[in-house]
Amino acid sequence: MADRKRVAFVACRHTLTGSPDRWPDAYEHDRERDAFMPAFQAAGLDLVELDWEQSDPARDDIDLYFIRTTWNYKEKPEAFAAFVQQAAGHAPVMNDPATILWNMNKRYLGELEAQELPVIPSAFIDRDGVTVDDVRARLGADEIVLKPLVGGGGFDMRRIRADEPGDDTIPVSQFAQPFLPGILDEGEISFVFVEDRFSHALRKLPAEGNYLIHTHHGGRNEIYEPTASDLETCGAFLDVLPAPALATRIDVVPHQGKLLLMELEAIEAHLFPEYNPQLGGLLAEACARIIAAA
Repeated sequence: MADRKRVAFVACRHTLTGSPDRWPDAYEHDRERDAFMPAFQAAGLDLVELDWEQSDPARDDIDLYFIRTTWNYKEKPEAFAAFVQQAAGHAPVMNDPATILWNMNKRYLGELEAQELPVIPSAFIDRDGVTVDDVRARLGADEIVLKPLVGGGGFDMRRIRADEPGDDTIPVSQFAQPFLPGILDEGEISFVFVEDRFSHALRKLPAEGNYLIHTHHGGRNEIYEPTASDLETCGAFLDVLPAPALATRIDVVPHQGKLLLMELEAIEAHLFPEYNPQLGGLLAEACARIIAAA
């Protein structure tokens, strides 16, 4: 029998099975692990849970690091960046460290906007003293949303309505985007890809009276059937990744007849496996191929 290969399902102490420090939304970790493990087993791959902060790549005996629920990296991005680079010296890391490091800071959105891709405009704060009104003028929008440069999951965001004062200053650790009211009715659409292969899509809708679409903020999800034009738009974003990715989620918002990018999730985005029972098989096939080529 051929030797089985070990794939690290890289997580953190807040998501690992049995951890006393689990966060309430760590059920997403369980959903992915349970959905992927049978397909990986069938492909000759052992899927092994691994806390990135406890990892020692020189001793892990891992054939591929699959970055999954490393959610606390946002609290210590420098340490996480060091981990993925160190791990890459011993086995393939997916997604590629070049893509992970690029994707960790939301300034990548400005790069995509400069390439004239369909992206929600962003205003980045490069000095102290920039006010909400300064950013409103720069974006040409009365209502804006402040977001952290390193963050996710809808946490630490602030919607500033048109009738709110604009003299508050914005820290350089945040950036701003215009609030798109379409998200209230049409939600956010997420497209999941394995390498350059489309897997599935879903629409995420906010709860009544909220604008945050995540289920832990009260939102709900439904299946979405993409058009050929939708997938063409997604392909343009996949093409600009610094390195080909194993798993990518592209989050967009419908606006004036177009899809505008909200986030290009290429680190540890939840992949919603319940919307495609074949997702585990697609990932296992790709991982086996990457390991064989390493």
